[in-house]
Amino acid sequence: MLRGGTAFAFSGPVTDGHDQATPAKSLRALVLDPDPASLRALTRSLEARCFSVASANDGARGLDLLLEELLGLDALVMDAALPHRDALAFAELIRRAGGERELALVVVARNGTAELRAALLELGVDAVVDSREGPGAAADAAISAVAARGARPVEPDEPDEAPRPAAREPELDLETTARFALPLAPGWTLAAA
Repeated sequence: MLRGGTAFAFSGPVTDGHDQATPAKSLRALVLDPDPASLRALTRSLEARCFSVASANDGARGLDLLLEELLGLDALVMDAALPHRDALAFAELIRRAGGERELALVVVARNGTAELRAALLELGVDAVVDSREGPGAAADAAISAVAARGARPVEPDEPDEAPRPAAREPELDLETTARFALPLAPGWTLAAA
């Protein structure tokens, strides 16, 4: 008890054991970059933003993966100058020849000119990111593009899957016997009861 019997009430979300920060859907991306270090960095940045990632280091293998994975992909993040098929050729194939409109397209350009940027955007690329901005900028652009295009609906693993119970806000009374500093997690509050 602190001075005259003050009690404190903590309130915050209680979950069912599932991580509430995890989105209901894991997004799927295909990353195409000829540089192994850039490919790893882009993959890590996308995975940190809840994407599962397939990758290739040239346009020919990238095209094979695209054809295999197209219906399950949410985003294609590619280097502008891929060997065997560059970003202009991919954008033309996807948007014009294939008519695909749901797939978010992000191009990472090293020393990209204004003409290249304009041509890519005209072909339907959602974002052109300068490689000097780093892989996080490309991953953020992918998230924004997927959100703008609308993520595909998720089919539950099991048709009878029950929804998770909503978080509830409990009130817990705790008495303290000493002075203390208490760091609180996001979503939690401390109030005198």
